[in-house]
Amino acid sequence: MVVLDHYTLGYITFGLMSLSMLSGAFILLSKKRQFWIKIHILVSVLAYLFMVWTIWVVR
Repeated sequence: MVVLDHYTLGYITFGLMSLSMLSGAFILLSKKRQFWIKIHILVSVLAYLFMVWTIWVVR
């Protein structure tokens, strides 16, 4: 069984937030805006859920 401590959850959250910023930049730079908007929403929601989970574990 894999146990996720708050350090691992923090790194995952940081990585997802970085990917969210990158996908947001691709919305502005790419011709395929609809694709990048969908990716951005998906990654942003995942980052938010992991952030809440990390805060929950720390508290």
